[in-house]
Amino acid sequence: MSFQLNNFAALKKNTIILFFLLFIITVKAQIKDSIPAGPIADTVKSLIPFPDSAAHQKDFVFPIKSAVSSFNKNKALESNLFYGIFRNADNKIEKLKINDRKDWLFYLVVAVLFFMALLRLSYIRYFTNLFKLFFKTTLRQTQLRDQLLQSQLSALLFNIFFFIAAGMYLFLLISHYDVHISGNKWQQLGICIGLLSMLYLLKYIVLKGSGWVFGISTAVDTYIFIVFLINKVLGILLVPFIILIAFSRLIIVNVSLTLSLLMISAMFVYRFIRSYAPIQKDIKVSRFHFFLYLCAFEITPLLLIYKVLMKFF
Repeated sequence: MSFQLNNFAALKKNTIILFFLLFIITVKAQIKDSIPAGPIADTVKSLIPFPDSAAHQKDFVFPIKSAVSSFNKNKALESNLFYGIFRNADNKIEKLKINDRKDWLFYLVVAVLFFMALLRLSYIRYFTNLFKLFFKTTLRQTQLRDQLLQSQLSALLFNIFFFIAAGMYLFLLISHYDVHISGNKWQQLGICIGLLSMLYLLKYIVLKGSGWVFGISTAVDTYIFIVFLINKVLGILLVPFIILIAFSRLIIVNVSLTLSLLMISAMFVYRFIRSYAPIQKDIKVSRFHFFLYLCAFEITPLLLIYKVLMKFF
């Protein structure tokens, strides 16, 4: 009786084990058949450890291991431009930002152009005769000179324009060569314009006084007329160079400064040539004495102004 009970218990145990094995096999088969074909199926199969998916597990695990093993953290941080962990530290000193805006200079140049256009439209005959007399050396120049001398208001306005244009050019010149003058930019510009105005006013007074003392007023008046005639033309010709020097790049500024200085030198030489013949006609003066006069009253004041600017500013 006990033998039969033992056999029955063993059979029952084996039956239960067989039932569980068949249940597991059936469930796996149903899951495998219910997964559709495509990328989702490959992903699910790779996650479920089927007996026949060992190759998929191998392909799925080993590339990740190789990618992780080949990743170099130091190289990645070193090549990153935003971190720079392994680069040397930079030592920088903060500087006060200098406002180099040129809006005020732009409006000033526009005002100068407007003033020149106003003179051109208001005194068109004087403007035309000015350039005719500048280029002509015929006998008709006496008639043109008389016409220009009659327009005293026009002459005054064109002289003022010359002082403004020449003062702006001098201001841009000293700014380019870093010659510092006390005060802000408007004060520096005013100093340049006032300095030129005082220089020519003093020159006018000295020439008038010399002509009255030595009795050569006619020759002195002729010389003064030629000086201010060439100055008026020079003030108009300086306007394009002022625009280029104020708003161009450095290479164009250097070329403009060189050309403008050559033009100013040529105008001075031309002024000396034009003024020698009328003066020599009225008073018998040798070329040597005329050269001494030029050195004393033309070149020496300019050199003194340059010396003062270099020493005190």
